[in-house]
Amino acid sequence: MPLRGLAKAKNFTLGPTAPMKTFTENIHIQTKESNNFRNSGKSHKLTNNIQNENLFRYESKIKSDFDEIVPTLKEIARIQHHEDFINKAQKISRKNLGIDLPLHVLDKSWVKPLDMRALYAWCAFKQHEKLSDNFFNNDPLEGAAGSRDAEDFEKFLLDCGIHLLDITPCSDGRLAHSVAYVMRIPFSSVRRRSHAGALFDIENTVNRWVKTEHKRYRENVPNEAHKDTRYLKVVTYHFSSVDPLHQGCAAHGSNDELAAAEGRNKLYAFKEAVENSFCCGASVDLMLIGLDTDTDSLKIHLSTSDGGIDLEKTISTLEIYNSTINFSKEDAEREICQTISKQSSKDKLSLLI
Repeated sequence: MPLRGLAKAKNFTLGPTAPMKTFTENIHIQTKESNNFRNSGKSHKLTNNIQNENLFRYESKIKSDFDEIVPTLKEIARIQHHEDFINKAQKISRKNLGIDLPLHVLDKSWVKPLDMRALYAWCAFKQHEKLSDNFFNNDPLEGAAGSRDAEDFEKFLLDCGIHLLDITPCSDGRLAHSVAYVMRIPFSSVRRRSHAGALFDIENTVNRWVKTEHKRYRENVPNEAHKDTRYLKVVTYHFSSVDPLHQGCAAHGSNDELAAAEGRNKLYAFKEAVENSFCCGASVDLMLIGLDTDTDSLKIHLSTSDGGIDLEKTISTLEIYNSTINFSKEDAEREICQTISKQSSKDKLSLLI
């Protein structure tokens, strides 16, 4: 077979991947100034500290569960020739990791060294299994269907004239937290599908749009078909403010302008496909968002005078944060609304507030 051996080839990759993390001293002065909020020691009056603490505990617990794997296996490796090794190893594993180790691997410890690779793989998969079970059974992020946060957000969307929110972030792992952590959206209230470079498949997305609209006609879910609401399609590309030439989107060669332009082209193509198949005026709205993977700040692209997406004109959440850090809650909310209204027409404001 012509592809035999490619999996072991050192220089072969299947496609664009995230760049390896590097640190550079060549940081723009503008970036340093924009990151001052990290060292200010102040908390914004609109900050949800309780939610921040919950998210931090959840993230820390996951990291600590995986960080315990190597120390636990080292501890087990040191006692593999001790009497009653299997029971002792299981006891250590249950205490540190909360899982049982595979007996068929432990049973062979008396005839040959422990297969640590197999044990590590087992522990990693088991920790993923625990993480997944906990996520769906216990809803640690409080964003499952039927939760209070999910119901409140879905009502908010309908009040904004949106019956479904469909987000496509880049599949880079640095955007894995973009919905629940950065945007603070309950995961069950959004349709999320990642693609390399945020370049989603047009045909599949149109099919999902058709199913959504069909469900509105047949089941009145999420609302009645005659209601004047829209299907909002969002593309989230990413960039790096610290090292823009190397730590941006690998699928676009760390070219921020290209990432934004290609994201816009995909959105335009999706809307055109819907309108060509189901006539003009079909219920589709578009939004383009840039995510800075170094600060988790967002750039929301505004609309042009003809209803398109402006690649240059944006609203920066980081700039808003820094400009309102010393404001009271009421003044900060008022300033944010005024900032948005200055840069967008009144009929387009509902998507941004």
